[in-house]
Amino acid sequence: MSFSWAEFDVYVASLCAWREARGEGRDGIRGVLHVIANRGKAWNKSWAEIVYQRLQFSSMTAPGDPQLELVPKTTDPIFQECCEIAMVISAGGDFDLTQGATHYYAISIPEPNWAKLMTFTVQIGRQRFYK
Repeated sequence: MSFSWAEFDVYVASLCAWREARGEGRDGIRGVLHVIANRGKAWNKSWAEIVYQRLQFSSMTAPGDPQLELVPKTTDPIFQECCEIAMVISAGGDFDLTQGATHYYAISIPEPNWAKLMTFTVQIGRQRFYK
């Protein structure tokens, strides 16, 4: 089996969204995927480059992160939903509910220093989004 680069981008972004937001519902997943897409546009990088950039998405690169080695089962409906949403976003077919956010954090952790330097856009579930 082989992937095109576009399919690979969708897959790794879906994996990231699944790891980062699978408990946040459809809009939480959409939010994470829009952040990935917005960074890609802003920084002229592929989604894979964005997702695997060191320490940007802890579930994908941070040593010791409990999500780092998790892989969804092939029948996981939330992962399938992540893939479907990512495909729609990659085709430009989804409204950006994050209002252009390039960053977010879960409210379960203290506010990161970078958040003080950015503009808050929206809170979706337990995630706060910034640009």
